[in-house]
Amino acid sequence: MSRYAGFLLLVCLSAQGAKIYSWIDNRGITHYTSAPPAGQQTQEIDLRVAPLVGTTTHSVQVDNYNHLIGADIKQAELTISLLSPEPDSTLRDNTGNIVFEAQVTPAPPTQYDLRLLLDGKEQGRAHNTLMIRLENLDRGTHRVQLELLAKDGTILAKSDVVTFYLHRTRANQAANPGPAPHKG
Repeated sequence: MSRYAGFLLLVCLSAQGAKIYSWIDNRGITHYTSAPPAGQQTQEIDLRVAPLVGTTTHSVQVDNYNHLIGADIKQAELTISLLSPEPDSTLRDNTGNIVFEAQVTPAPPTQYDLRLLLDGKEQGRAHNTLMIRLENLDRGTHRVQLELLAKDGTILAKSDVVTFYLHRTRANQAANPGPAPHKG
């Protein structure tokens, strides 16, 4: 495998969140793999740092490497806002299935997670999408907040806390007794 092909493989795997290990065989050849081989002393590669490829000191130029790993996003003043449901809105859904949709400005990093906090507790997480669906949510008043997370879990932005109201009828709700008929 050529030096540059190996590096491209590393960049592709790092974009997918895979771990990469290197090891040197008895001939002095450096190997890169996604799983450490049995019986070999391996070293996990930190993909946030551009690796040196080969036995002599070389560096490889990658266009916009910082954006690839999300390092430049921290200076970009990211903001996240909740588009749906709207603040103080009343939703009527007897199934309790609610879709939460966000907007990030400027554009989010290449790899990110969206975390949904409902009533102060994490209720959902999505990878590389700005929508999360919760099912069978209880009726009542709810407070929701979204967090944009970098690949390493760092919180890049938080939305404002939004309150919404969910109305659901109960399937087993007993009939409301009306006035008793007059017997006479």
